[in-house]
Amino acid sequence: MSLTPSPLTERYFTHYTPLVQRFVQEASAISHPDIKLPEPFLPLFGKGYEHSSLRLAVVGQDTLGWGDLREFLSTETKSPSAKLREGLDYFDDHPFREWGATRQRFWGFTMMLLAALHGQQDWHRMKAGHMREILDGFAWANCNAIELYGSTAKGMGASADYWAAIRKAGEHFDRLRHLLDVLKPQVVLIMYRGLNRATYFDGCDVEILAQKGRLTHYFLPKEKVDVIHVPHPGSMNRIEGADYFCAALKEVFIARGHSIEFPAFLNGQRDARQVIDHLRDQAPGRGLGFDKFAFVSWLADELAKRGTFMSVPALAELLNERGEETNYGTEYTGGRGTYALVRYTYHRQKRLGSPEGEAKAHNIAVAFRRPDFSYAYDTE
Repeated sequence: MSLTPSPLTERYFTHYTPLVQRFVQEASAISHPDIKLPEPFLPLFGKGYEHSSLRLAVVGQDTLGWGDLREFLSTETKSPSAKLREGLDYFDDHPFREWGATRQRFWGFTMMLLAALHGQQDWHRMKAGHMREILDGFAWANCNAIELYGSTAKGMGASADYWAAIRKAGEHFDRLRHLLDVLKPQVVLIMYRGLNRATYFDGCDVEILAQKGRLTHYFLPKEKVDVIHVPHPGSMNRIEGADYFCAALKEVFIARGHSIEFPAFLNGQRDARQVIDHLRDQAPGRGLGFDKFAFVSWLADELAKRGTFMSVPALAELLNERGEETNYGTEYTGGRGTYALVRYTYHRQKRLGSPEGEAKAHNIAVAFRRPDFSYAYDTE
């Protein structure tokens, strides 16, 4: 993670550290067998999630064999929040790319859906490290922070009573409320048939908007968050199939305005007005360090997610609608000033001297085009 914590990262540590310490205190009072057993799994998010145009939290049942419980207790006792930082760093490398061989697996389906929501067809490219911007932009959580007994602990020889005590010590983690307060998602997708609605939705006002077969669409009116509940991808495949659920979910996301079809080239055409509005409305607000240069870089990443390009006049239109101004206090016209802004933003990312800066600079260089499709800025 960045050396300077983002507002989301600070909120994450502030919220979860006391919860972890509560677990540590209760679990440390239990006599542990000499067995490597899984530690609590706490929500993780990519470095691009906070400002993503789609803040999606994907929630599963539990995570098999996650970490080492005794090591977790020891580390958190000595250095509170250390395991939280470790988890975020680990997630930044997208290890889940190797866990989803097919769309019938949790991670295979997740990657297929993420690709589909951004207009990408070949989700398998994610496994080779492509579509980094999409993979950086979502969050992952589980309904059970402490694994179910039958997932790992039983097979490792732990007693049912012992594991029940560990699960009880960590049951306070298992609330949707934590995700809402910390991650502030737009959509929560739960892929776990055994969801205990009363427990997981504790403290939330919940409405059922629609139910179609094994897809239930909830809405939290206070937070304005959509919560969609479907089976695990393995269960999907036994009846309707993963493709059916991927298409059904994309339909809901589009209907609710969380996803939108992008043209290959955004050039201010009338039929792209909805896309321009979507980008304007989903962009982080002005201020708090998010200036016009950060906006151009953000926009380049969002275009990269969809393999779409934008003309400089269309960029100028967006800048003006956000209230951005040139260095002379005037509107952008799509002329030299707008091209200079693209060029300066590119060099600002290059000067970071980091892989992330290089990737963002590349996106800036290729995202913005002249109306004749040629590159707006030659990096050579």
